[in-house]
Amino acid sequence: MSSDFSELRPKGTFVVPVTTGPRGVVIEWVSFRPGEDGWAVYRSQQFDAEGSWLFLRFGLDRGIDTEQATVDGRPAAVARANDELPQAFIEVREVLVSFKGGGVAARVLRDIPLTRIEAAVNQPDYRAKLLHRLPGPDVSQRPFEWDSPRDSGWWFAHPHPYASPKITVEVPEGRGRPDEFYEAVARAYGYLNAVSTRPASEMAEANDVPVSTIHGWVKEARRRGFLPAGERSKGRGQ
Repeated sequence: MSSDFSELRPKGTFVVPVTTGPRGVVIEWVSFRPGEDGWAVYRSQQFDAEGSWLFLRFGLDRGIDTEQATVDGRPAAVARANDELPQAFIEVREVLVSFKGGGVAARVLRDIPLTRIEAAVNQPDYRAKLLHRLPGPDVSQRPFEWDSPRDSGWWFAHPHPYASPKITVEVPEGRGRPDEFYEAVARAYGYLNAVSTRPASEMAEANDVPVSTIHGWVKEARRRGFLPAGERSKGRGQ
């Protein structure tokens, strides 16, 4: 890779913090290419934009229909949002790994933190901003297109100063709990699921409740569509 690629953040770049280190400094993040093709670059100590690169293509698991249409007199596939879009979750579709002057070892592929990355981009506040810029489940794969130096600023974009969300939630009185409560649960758990090896335990300690209570809250937040279900929502430990 040439070192003369631009370090300016272009308009339309969107950066999601993945992991923070001491004093809240972001040490892993994902920077999305401007546009709607879903490509992003993952930055970390290992993939440092000097000798190694990791590009990921994201897409939605639902919410977009692909229809055949005629555009400028030619047949084309047109994507249209459907009623399921607000409930869609983000998943990694394609992976491109590049090393300068060396091969890609199997260990490198095993160590790519896909679960942690998906947990980060599916945090409710980030997911809401990404829903309208990612392809749907039926989109065809496409080759990765290398950017010119003028258009490569998104490769080098850094996250803005980042304040982690609250991991404590205010529990309303009574048995019934509104969507706002489970949205707060989703924000707290979604953040911990991306950065912690024991998200449920940490959230339980912060809120002074049993871990089983957190599991119940998270289960209901998933049922209401505020957290993804299945493997992508699982932490690396409890």
